[in-house]
Amino acid sequence: MQLKPILIQEFVADDPWKLLVAVTLLNKTSGKLAIPVFWNIMDMYPTPWALSQASELALVTLIRPLGTQNIRAKRLISLSRAYLQDPPSHRDERPSRAMGPPISPRKREKYPPTPISHLPGAGAYALDSYRIFCSGPASEEWKEVNPSDKELIRYLKWKWAAIENKQWTAETGVGCTADLFYIRGLVSELELHSTSRKQWDLGM
Repeated sequence: MQLKPILIQEFVADDPWKLLVAVTLLNKTSGKLAIPVFWNIMDMYPTPWALSQASELALVTLIRPLGTQNIRAKRLISLSRAYLQDPPSHRDERPSRAMGPPISPRKREKYPPTPISHLPGAGAYALDSYRIFCSGPASEEWKEVNPSDKELIRYLKWKWAAIENKQWTAETGVGCTADLFYIRGLVSELELHSTSRKQWDLGM
């Protein structure tokens, strides 16, 4: 059984534009609905240039099953145009508009700068996904991410245990060593989640 959480963000991590398109569709939408639409869009518009030239009406039709199709269609076109005009670079981090998790009841932490922060739709979910999956195999940026999305949380719980042998929660961050009791609990959680999902995660 596959216990590692399978997320589309990891599958397209070598192309930040595709990751941004995917998270635009996934935001507040289940993967079961969003992933097939993502692959349909990639089949028709496989590059930022192609999607930047797409008919808004055609995109609305493709995205309609997900809801908020007018907003998402406009955003995907504007995202692709901005990506072409000012593509992200690891050497050029931009200020983020999104706010991070609350650090007190009345105060929220400002989100750190990232290479994609200037692009349309670069909210917390997109920034978290980028920092976890697109920062490079040698990067430890993922260790600084504290997402609110349940799928990203589950992925980081697995990664902290598998890579660093550490316990981790979104509420308290890194804890002590992942002992046998913790590993058994995590395996049970991942097994339960795995049986409720199918290969639509990667469009298979």
